[in-house]
Amino acid sequence: MPNTRLNVSLPTHIVDDIKALYGPRGISQFLEEAAQEKLAVVKREKYSSLIEGYQATADATVQVLKRFESTVTEKRDV
Repeated sequence: MPNTRLNVSLPTHIVDDIKALYGPRGISQFLEEAAQEKLAVVKREKYSSLIEGYQATADATVQVLKRFESTVTEKRDV
């Protein structure tokens, strides 16, 4: 997958900690991993509320679909 170059400003103490753990050339790797982890959490939180909403209305949706099932499935002259 192609990469995009960014110019990012971080507090010096954070950069120093990253360099101590990942080495001076490991900052990009750390930021990529951190971004992926954060995105996974944010997406899970965002989509979980959508899923809960769909599940809460599932029974009502099934009832509506059942009412229109015969209309949709009957043969028609077109």
